[in-house]
Amino acid sequence: MKLLKNIFTLIFYFIFSLSLFAEINFSNNFNLDIKKKFSDRDIKLMYTELSLNDKVSFSCFNNAMHGLEKIEDLEIFNNSNDSLLVMVDYTKPSTEERLFIVDLKEKRLLISSLVTHGRGTGDLYATKFSNKNNSYSTSSGFYLTGNIYNGKHGESLELYGLEKGKNDNARKRTIVMHSAYYANKKFAEKYGRLGRSKGCLALPTELNTKIINLISGGVVLYVHTNFDENKEYDFSKLLSNSF
Repeated sequence: MKLLKNIFTLIFYFIFSLSLFAEINFSNNFNLDIKKKFSDRDIKLMYTELSLNDKVSFSCFNNAMHGLEKIEDLEIFNNSNDSLLVMVDYTKPSTEERLFIVDLKEKRLLISSLVTHGRGTGDLYATKFSNKNNSYSTSSGFYLTGNIYNGKHGESLELYGLEKGKNDNARKRTIVMHSAYYANKKFAEKYGRLGRSKGCLALPTELNTKIINLISGGVVLYVHTNFDENKEYDFSKLLSNSF
């Protein structure tokens, strides 16, 4: 009788262990379906794998990555492109490449380019930013790219500012991407800086079409400044409604 009792006890614990194991497996599988946020380690590793250390500020990349994952949760990001990320690092002078496009899935830097800032934003360096009409200043923060259209500067790319009071007037101010004769190395060598726009992110003529065709239609673009360097970014101004 005692032997039967021991056997019964062993069978009971065996069945209980199987059910517990099954429950643990189910729990782990379930967790795999939950969207994972980028950890600090993930971001540092990706920054290294993309070989960005001598190109773009780590603070810029870090802010851009955290902003991307927050924007992905908003209504405005439906049907948008989450594999590409555009960064403009305005901690650098205009004579250096400041615009970077990375493919996060392929872990590749696709394009780096010169890019201007507005005449109200500074000379060699971008130091003043504004969301106001007629300020001729560039606005900082997060954007979503829109459609390509033909304007007075030729092929141009719509930009939708995503931060209330910071860059949400971009469409009203016609702050876009377009080509400019003053956004190239020869101009910079002659004048010691690039020319300046009325607030737009103007690109070298030879790269404009390639860049705007690559990033049109819902790519996150982050404009980074010295004010954002080495500090926690304030995401509270991000808009939550679709346009």
